[in-house]
Amino acid sequence: MIKSKRFKTVGLFQNARSIRRAIMLVILAGAVAAGLTYLQGADSPPAGMQARGPQHALAVSMITVTPRNVPLRPLFLGQTEASQTVEIRARVSGFLESKHFEEGGEVSAGQMLFRIDPRSFEASLDLARAQLASARAEFARARSKVTRYTKLLQSNASTQDELEQWQTEEQVAQANILMANARIVNSELDLGYTEITSPMDGRIGMALKDVGSYVDGSTGGLLAVVEKTDPIYVRYTVSEQDILLARRLALSGKTSQPQQSQMRLALTLADGTSYPYEGRITYTDPQIDPATSSSVMRGTFPNPDGQLRPGQFVHVRIDGIDRLNAMLVPKTAVIQNPAGAFVYVVGEGSTAELRKVALGDWHEDQWVIEEGLEPGETVITDHLMQLAPGLPVQSSTSAQAGPGEAPTGSEG
Repeated sequence: MIKSKRFKTVGLFQNARSIRRAIMLVILAGAVAAGLTYLQGADSPPAGMQARGPQHALAVSMITVTPRNVPLRPLFLGQTEASQTVEIRARVSGFLESKHFEEGGEVSAGQMLFRIDPRSFEASLDLARAQLASARAEFARARSKVTRYTKLLQSNASTQDELEQWQTEEQVAQANILMANARIVNSELDLGYTEITSPMDGRIGMALKDVGSYVDGSTGGLLAVVEKTDPIYVRYTVSEQDILLARRLALSGKTSQPQQSQMRLALTLADGTSYPYEGRITYTDPQIDPATSSSVMRGTFPNPDGQLRPGQFVHVRIDGIDRLNAMLVPKTAVIQNPAGAFVYVVGEGSTAELRKVALGDWHEDQWVIEEGLEPGETVITDHLMQLAPGLPVQSSTSAQAGPGEAPTGSEG
């Protein structure tokens, strides 16, 4: 009897385990079916919500698509750099006697920066001047002798050889004068090089040699670096894709084609503030870098107050190019999913019609529509989640899209 009850209990446990396993299989099968249904519909255009009961006209905001010209403002990441960089080097060898600038400060053209001990160069200049005086004295003596022996030769009191000898001495003395003058010029240059001055206005970096150090004018004579920051350069790169797109839009007549000198550059600093001065494009690399598939461009900006320093990262915006006859719709009117971008337009019988579009540039919270819309069509700008293709709609606030205007009464 006890054994029979034990068998019944074990049977009940086995039946309960089988039931739980069957329930789990049913739940798993339902989850798989739901996942497959979702994946099949993920790449499909949005169908909207099915209307329940009688379909009444839904009140929505609309705009009429009107082509107009809008500014095209491409944005690039750039970095500032000095418009001129000069290495301050010693041109003569000697010991640094003094330093005459504040490291990291501003310097002006002609300002003395370093002074090398000039005493040995002053001595060399004095020696060259003494050699010049000696050469002049030799020249005067030789000329006097030439004059004397010329007269003696006329009276047969001297020979032709003696006269020619003194004429040679005169020429040698004259050459010594020229040599001494050259030594003086060279000594004066060397003495002048002991005072090292700035060749331009700019900002100077750290001194690379301390006072008392020996500097070699031929090697290792770098003392400091001066950078000119007014004007200042901004270097940025444009990808090959952007270059091809700009060329394609220009050739198709969708953008204006101003001269490079007519384009303007604007900067946005790292903290989001706008730089107050406009720049100009002053250099375009004629080649595409194969390593980065981009081309380098450079703009020049005024920097009178030193707000910009070399090495800063900035955003560069190009102004002066217009997108011609662009069709714009607000961002609230666009539905995007893996299948693409869509808008609802008002079709025949005032019903909603789903339309696939190709998006272009972004302009002041509006999309430029490249394909999918025609001028004069009406686009719905709100209540997109309540819409469905074929649903009747009516205008709650109908507005013509004008320059810089957005439809009123729209909801996200």
